[in-house]
Amino acid sequence: MFYLNPKSMRNVCGLDVHKDNVFVCIDKENGEKIQFKTGILTKELDALRDTLVANDVTEIAMESTSVYWMPIWRILENDFKLYLVNPYAIKQLPGRKSDIKDAEWIATCLRKELIRGSYVPNSEIQQLRQYNRRIFDINKQSVYIQNKIDAALQRCNIRIGNYISNVRAKSYCEIVDMLSEGKTSPELLIVKVHKRTINKWGRDTILAALEGVVNKTDCRILKQLKEELDMLRRHKVECLVMLRDICMENYKEQILDIQTIPGIGEQGAMQIIA
Repeated sequence: MFYLNPKSMRNVCGLDVHKDNVFVCIDKENGEKIQFKTGILTKELDALRDTLVANDVTEIAMESTSVYWMPIWRILENDFKLYLVNPYAIKQLPGRKSDIKDAEWIATCLRKELIRGSYVPNSEIQQLRQYNRRIFDINKQSVYIQNKIDAALQRCNIRIGNYISNVRAKSYCEIVDMLSEGKTSPELLIVKVHKRTINKWGRDTILAALEGVVNKTDCRILKQLKEELDMLRRHKVECLVMLRDICMENYKEQILDIQTIPGIGEQGAMQIIA
C-alpha cells in the first residue's frame, strides 16, 4: 500500500536520479515547491522518504537511469505511488537546464498527468528475472571457457576435438580432466574415448590425435579453466534451485499449466514466468 494523504491533496515529487546523488522537487497543491539534493546511501534515502512523507507527497516519478533507480524504488515503493519513466518520453525542449530543473520538469509532467509509468514487476518476478539473467550470463561465460579449453588443447597439438565434435561430450571432458591432472600419455587418454569414435576413425588416428606437446604450464592452465567451468556449473544449479523455489511458492499453478504446452518443460515454464 502506498501512502495516502488524508486531506486528499495531490502533492507530487519528481526525482532526477544520478549515480552519486538525487535531485528532488516536491510540487505541492498550494503552489509551493521544495527543491534539494540528497545522496544515495541507504540512510540518506531513508531520510528522503521521511521528508516526502512529512510533506504529504502521494505520487513520485523518476527516470529509469541505468540501475540507479532500483534501490530508490525499493525504499519508496511501500509508501508512495511510483512512476518509472523512460527519459525520452519526458525530454525537455533545448535550452538552459540543470539537474534541479530536470527534477522540477518531471514533477510538472506528473502533476499535469503527462507521465505514463513503465511496467515494474513485483518483488518475486524481479528476483526470478535476476536468477534468469544470471543463468544467461553463466551460459555465455561457460561457452567462452569451453572455447578457451579447446584452444588450450589445440596449442598443445591435442587434436581430439577434430574427432569429437561436442566439447561437452563425456569423452572430451574426461580427457581434459586427465590432462589437467598431468596425465598426458595417449595410451591412458584413449581409454576415455568412446568405442564408437575409435571404430569410426581408427585407433591409430585417435592415438595420433592424442599425442601432443604438453608441458606443466599447459596442465595447470587446463586445471584452472576446468575449475572455473565447474564453478559456473555449480552456480547455475544453485540459480535453478532458487528459481524453482520461488516459482513453486508463488506460481505453482501457473508453472504446471504452462508445462501442459507440448515442448515446454519445467525450466522453460520458469523462464516464461520470469
